Amino acid sequence: MGCLAIVNLLLRVVSFVCLATCVTILTTSSSNMSVASIFHGEVEVKYHFTDFYAYRYMLACSGTGFLYSLIQTAIAIIQAKTGDCISDKLTHFDVYADKIMSMIVGTGAAAGFGLTVDLNRLPNHAMVTVDFLNKENAAASFCLAGFVCNMISSFISFKLFKDDYMYDC
Repeated sequence: MGCLAIVNLLLRVVSFVCLATCVTILTTSSSNMSVASIFHGEVEVKYHFTDFYAYRYMLACSGTGFLYSLIQTAIAIIQAKTGDCISDKLTHFDVYADKIMSMIVGTGAAAGFGLTVDLNRLPNHAMVTVDFLNKENAAASFCLAGFVCNMISSFISFKLFKDDYMYDC
């Protein structure tokens, strides 16, 4: 069990870092774009990720996953250090909450990738700059990496749960 607990801890830390990076990239990305207007000439337009619903959804999913990974990393540190879990009820919560949270993070990554692809298909990038889309694509990539780490960690948590509690009879 010790080796799986350490791998679980490493996956939790990588997930935490990936989701923290995703949240950081999302909250700091903005872009300026000059738009030609018939009445006003060149108009400078500034927009943030909050101007797009899918990017806001990705922030909510990755932020929720970030907080969950923070809590689970602390639990994984305790589990790796002591060799056993904190309580039986927490183990049940851990198994099912991992799956739910990883799916939430995965849907956030999918929403970010989907909107980025749609905005890339606009003629001449009519609404956004390429730099902005690259930042959002990087944020979605980190969100996807956090999803993968969460999902693998959920399988390890289930294996630890199954080995410790289902066959003790």
